Amino acid sequence: MTTEALEGLRVVQTLVANPRQWRILLCLMNGPQATAALAPAGTSNRWWLTLGALWGLWRHRLIVFHVKQRVWTLSPTGQSLRPVFTAILACTHTENGG
Repeated sequence: MTTEALEGLRVVQTLVANPRQWRILLCLMNGPQATAALAPAGTSNRWWLTLGALWGLWRHRLIVFHVKQRVWTLSPTGQSLRPVFTAILACTHTENGG
C-alpha cells in the first residue's frame, strides 16, 4: 500500500464509524446506487440503520444524494479516497483466496 493510501486510510478511519458505512462506501465504488440497493439483503426491518449510516457519510461529505435520479454517489472527497477503497478490496480479495 502506498504512503498516500495509508494516509487516506487513517483519515477514513476517523470519519467512518461502523461496518455498514464501510460497506456503503465500497458499494458506491461501482457507481451510483439507490438507497434500497445499499441496504443488506434480508434486513428490510432495519432500514433505519442504513439511513443512519448514509446520514453519517453525507454529514462528513463523503457521499452525495442526487434528488432527480434518486441515487447516492461518492462525493469529490469520497472519490479522492478511491485508492484506499481499492486497497481494501484487494486485501479482502486476497484474504478470501482470490
